[in-house]
Amino acid sequence: MKDRIYKAVVLVSFLILLLVQFRLTYNSYVLRDRDYSLKEKTLINDEYGRSIPEDKVYKGGGKIIDSILIKNMPALKNAYLSNRHEFIKLSQSVSNSLLKKLQKESTMDSVFQSIVKRNGLDSNLQYLLTFQQIDINFDTKIGDITIFNNHTPTGFKADQKTPFGIIIDGTLTHPTVQNRITNLSVSGNLVYNYRITFNLFVDQPGRTLKVAYQMLPTFLLVALCILIIVGINYYTYISWMRQKKETDIKSDFLNSIKHEFNTPITTILLASKSLHENEVLSDRNRVNTLVNIVERQARRLHSHINQMLGVSEMNNHINLEETDLNYIVLTLVNDYKIKIQAPDRLTFDPYDSEILVMLDPFVFTTMLQNIIDNAFKHNQSDVKITMIFITKSKDGYTLHIKDNGKGIEADVKEKIFDKFFRGVKDNTVSGLGLGLYYVKQCLDIHGWKISIRTTPEQGTEFLVHIPVNQININ
Repeated sequence: MKDRIYKAVVLVSFLILLLVQFRLTYNSYVLRDRDYSLKEKTLINDEYGRSIPEDKVYKGGGKIIDSILIKNMPALKNAYLSNRHEFIKLSQSVSNSLLKKLQKESTMDSVFQSIVKRNGLDSNLQYLLTFQQIDINFDTKIGDITIFNNHTPTGFKADQKTPFGIIIDGTLTHPTVQNRITNLSVSGNLVYNYRITFNLFVDQPGRTLKVAYQMLPTFLLVALCILIIVGINYYTYISWMRQKKETDIKSDFLNSIKHEFNTPITTILLASKSLHENEVLSDRNRVNTLVNIVERQARRLHSHINQMLGVSEMNNHINLEETDLNYIVLTLVNDYKIKIQAPDRLTFDPYDSEILVMLDPFVFTTMLQNIIDNAFKHNQSDVKITMIFITKSKDGYTLHIKDNGKGIEADVKEKIFDKFFRGVKDNTVSGLGLGLYYVKQCLDIHGWKISIRTTPEQGTEFLVHIPVNQININ
């Protein structure tokens, strides 16, 4: 439960941080995009205003607007006052005629190119001129009447429309607030008043990529920051999991020590107390029995202490000798069989020739004995069977120790060689969690490898791989 809460807190914190970083970066991008070529925008805006000082939209645009509106104003007024439906139809017709004539007779290309050339601007600059709204005024009491805006139905195709009005001239394909140079509303006086609104957009091709390129250092720093934070969180989590695992293992180890040490110590204390009784001292047989009990339990304590000390001192006391693998395994198996009660079996099938290996006989014997101990200790079968045999491969020889026990679960398999790890939590099964750790240490100092084949409820097979360069075959 705590693990899930920790993961959830870390994930939520990271997502919040990621969102904040993204928001800050996006805001920086928007500001940079808005201010991109700010000087050029201001210059073009001023030059455009000077190019049409007494005109509208472009040179000659005012005459076109006046000529169409002046002849239609009386009809628009009459229709507005008498028939609103007719007024809407007439407004659409007048607007379409006006916009089409503005498109057809546009001089904006020459106006814009003149501004670019005169001021030494980038020749790749593109522009877009859009017509946004027309308002007319028949009477100050009535106020302004809109006869065209972005929502007015027109006969223009979709590629001639933008959110900023109908396209009059230009090749810029993506007009935005960021690349808008000017948004003008100018008035005119005929028999009646009117006001028109239009926009000029100017931008360079690939402006978005250029702004992004300018923001590249910021993007890289943000990415680096995120990676560092992810790394720190990951390292913290891994360290926390490792510490938790070590704590759990140490807790299991202390519980095991408590059990493994308390039993012989308690037995020794009880036996010692009995030896102080006169009737026990007078009975030679009972004294011998109690002495034997004390001796056995003392040896048990001594064995546990030596096992713990042996793990830490192993690397300092390694004595390699050329030894026949068949002989040393056979000797151990024959000695071990004395402890096995029928019908349990321990068998060894020697290789058909002598295999001389550089090894430490004591360390190797202890290592193999630990594997065999586990094979019988954790085997719950009615008849416990452990088989040992040797096979040859192109890389060397493999020593197999195979039992018919309950097998090892997948989640435990990767941990069984860890120090103090015990797959069985039952204190009725003795052990300190050092046996297989000792095995792994023994193999490491010999330069050997170990692997496991196991199937739950079908047994386990330990495979000790001895490389060919350490073997001399006779």
